[in-house]
Amino acid sequence: MDFSDFELWFWRFYHGCRDFNFDLSADQEPKTLVDVRVVSMYYILYAALQKKPIFDSYRTFCDAVGKDTMDYPDFEFWYYRFYDGELNFDYDRSMDPVPKTIMDMPVKLMRKITENLDPVDRAYLRSMNRPIKDVVNSHPPLFKEIGISVSDRSVTWNISRKYFSCYKKENGCTFYKPNEYIESDTNYMEKSLKYLTPLLKIPKLQVHHLSISWHDNIQVLDDLLPVPFHAKSVTLFALNMDDIFPFLSAMNPGELESIHLKSIPMDDRDHIPRFFETEQFKQAKHVQLVMWANEDDLLKFSHLKTFKCSLDSGEVVDFLRVREIISSFQHFESCEFRHSYFLDDDFLIRTIGEALGEELPFGPLKTIKHRYQIPESNEYLDFEIEDEKYTSCTIRIVKNR
Repeated sequence: MDFSDFELWFWRFYHGCRDFNFDLSADQEPKTLVDVRVVSMYYILYAALQKKPIFDSYRTFCDAVGKDTMDYPDFEFWYYRFYDGELNFDYDRSMDPVPKTIMDMPVKLMRKITENLDPVDRAYLRSMNRPIKDVVNSHPPLFKEIGISVSDRSVTWNISRKYFSCYKKENGCTFYKPNEYIESDTNYMEKSLKYLTPLLKIPKLQVHHLSISWHDNIQVLDDLLPVPFHAKSVTLFALNMDDIFPFLSAMNPGELESIHLKSIPMDDRDHIPRFFETEQFKQAKHVQLVMWANEDDLLKFSHLKTFKCSLDSGEVVDFLRVREIISSFQHFESCEFRHSYFLDDDFLIRTIGEALGEELPFGPLKTIKHRYQIPESNEYLDFEIEDEKYTSCTIRIVKNR
């Protein structure tokens, strides 16, 4: 028995026809697997009668007969007809109403739907077509966080806690995104920028916190950010400050409130005056520097609410002057210094405490507290000096009433 005969008897018995003496010669010419439509209908009928999930059934159908054989809306139509017991394969659909698409949806409703989407998913909708792009652009694109890390072997990034990465391979790269990974013959940097560049150049993009770190002098990143870039807070890490300044200068002054700069080496004082002259620093409210500053540098911090840096270990610090400078800052709320000196730890914090006028007990000290009333004010500076390992200490200063 060939397959066409087997198929005919199978479906007769399946539908309850138990006549073994049925005359095949009187039957119409049997369909064969060449008739793709009939095969498709049988498959959909089988899936519906078995009550298999429609999405899984459609994926299996596409794998078996090809993705171009039938669109999902047509597959869905026949699946639910068969599911409801309508088994006529020759139903004429020419009189059916034209199916609606997403583009037939009222603009107001599309705005409401896109408004409730995750900002990351909404951003990728922009690439679908112009009308949807216009609807997406009607919402202010605001991201809580964008973090990017680049090396000579990988690019990793997270967008509001959705993580992506692209790793270099001998003949391409491996690209990971949430719940999926892709092997590609494209260069890892090119593949990463294909996703990152359109995202970062969305019109009126706003980011609460932007973090970028790179461990090599990678010039391909020079045009990564549009100018001005609208971020409220930024962390930049590179092997030297020369690589940091182009990214810092892209930030919108005044809108940028918090700056955290990290570079290696930390003792390159040539860059400190250059940083102080940037509009981004002059209009910031919070600054954190992994570099050494001296007492004169502190005079530049008068407009800040909070700051954190290291005090120059190459010279003796006049802590009475440090206290005097900080007490004159009108907007000051708190700061933290890390101070190192080539002395015994206990002697270091004891020296600072005694310089501030504290009477200290004999024996090892782990913490010293000091309170200073700001002249002609009911406000105080509260110092906490804590011993750290490796000949260093942390000095925290908070303004209180």
